[in-house]
Amino acid sequence: MLSRIVGSRLFGSTRLLSNVPQKPKSRWKLYVVGTTVLTTGLYTAKVLLPDMREIKDPTHYYSNWLIRMYASLPLSAISKVSGGFSKVYIPTMLRDTLFGLYVRIYNCDMDEAIHPDLRNYRTFAEFFNRPLLPGARPISAAPMVSPTDGTVLHIGEIEDERVEYVKGHDYPVSEFLGPVRLDIPKDKKLLQVVIYLAPGDYHAFHSPTTFQCLQQTHFPGKLFSVRPWVLEAIPLLFCLNERMVLNGNWKHGFFSMTAVAATNVGDIEITDHMERRANAKVLETEDFESAEGTVLSYGKGQKVGEFRLGSTVVLIFEARNSAKFAISAGDRVKFGQSLLLED
Repeated sequence: MLSRIVGSRLFGSTRLLSNVPQKPKSRWKLYVVGTTVLTTGLYTAKVLLPDMREIKDPTHYYSNWLIRMYASLPLSAISKVSGGFSKVYIPTMLRDTLFGLYVRIYNCDMDEAIHPDLRNYRTFAEFFNRPLLPGARPISAAPMVSPTDGTVLHIGEIEDERVEYVKGHDYPVSEFLGPVRLDIPKDKKLLQVVIYLAPGDYHAFHSPTTFQCLQQTHFPGKLFSVRPWVLEAIPLLFCLNERMVLNGNWKHGFFSMTAVAATNVGDIEITDHMERRANAKVLETEDFESAEGTVLSYGKGQKVGEFRLGSTVVLIFEARNSAKFAISAGDRVKFGQSLLLED
C-alpha cells in the first residue's frame, strides 16, 4: 500500500516536471563558438601554410610565418585612424600635458622650434610638423647634405644594381625605384644613404643638393614599421612599403630621393606634387603611378615634403670615384649636415 502511494506520487511529480516549459537551448552561443573556431582556423592556416608565391619562390619575403602574421595585421586601417586622431582639435588646457608627455618620451628639442610654447599647436599634426627657427639648420657647403634629421642606417656603394638597406638585406634597384636606366661610367660610382626618422625628429625632408626631378612615382603598398629591428626581420621591406620616388639628375649624373611610408605615416606630402601632376604625363599600372614630362628644379636645402610622424629617406646617386662619405652608419645627423667629403 505504501509503495503504491509513493509510486503514484513520484509518477505524478514526474508528469508535473514534464509539463514545466523547458528553456530553449542557447543556439547563439553555438554560433559564436563556431564562428570563432572557424575564423581562428582560417587565420592560422593563412599564417602557417605557404601561399603560391612561397611555393614558386621559397626565398620570398612571406616565407616566414611570423612575417605573414605581421603582414596580416590591419596596419593601413590603424594608420588611417591615427591620422584622423592627429587632426583632432585639442583644447588649450590639455596641450601642455599631452604634448609635454610626447616631448619627454621622444626627447624633442622645442628650443629650435619657431613656436616653443606647446599651447600654440592645435592638433598633433601641427605639433608633428612644427617648423624650425631660421638658421636652426645651417646648410653645409658640401656637395651633398643630409635631407633630414635622423639616424644613418646604412651607407655604401651599390654593386650589381642591388641596394643594401641594413647589413645582410638588399634588393634590386629597379624593384625599389621602378623602371630606371642606370649607365654608370667607369669614373663614377653609385652610392646610397638610408636615414631613419624617429618620432621625435624634425619631420620635413629637404633637397640634399641641387637637382632636377624628372619623374615622380608613387608606389602603393604596405605600411610596415621601418624601425631598425623590423628592417632586419623583413627582407625587401622597402620594396613592400608605400613610397614616393623622385628620380632625376644632379651635376654628377643620376639622382634619386625616396620617402618611404610606415605605420602611422600613410600620407607623405610632397611639395608641388599636384601642380606637377596636373601638367605631366601620368602612367598608371597595377604596381605604381608615375608622372613625368615636366621638370621640377630643387635647390640645396629646399623643402621637398614632410612625413606625418616618422619614417625613412633613401638617397641613391651617382658620384665621382673620389667621393667619400663624411658620415658612418649609426651616426645621428641633422638636416643640412655634410654627407660627402668631396665630389
